[in-house]
Amino acid sequence: MKNPNSSRNVLDLVAIVDSMIAYWKAIAESNFKKANPNADMAEFERLWPNVLNNFFLAETFRTANALRFLSEGSEN
Repeated sequence: MKNPNSSRNVLDLVAIVDSMIAYWKAIAESNFKKANPNADMAEFERLWPNVLNNFFLAETFRTANALRFLSEGSEN
């Protein structure tokens, strides 16, 4: 039997991820404006997907290293 709340849980998770990405984008945009005060914001929008990809890649490595560290002490 399917859990009727599962789609709501997925929607909640998607909303959380979307809000986190919006937060990171606001920080990146602020930093971009400080570093490039005369730049067109279209340039930021062009660069933003690469910035986000790099962030996700860095977080993936960080998480993998943390999981590897945690599993070193366990017996498999």
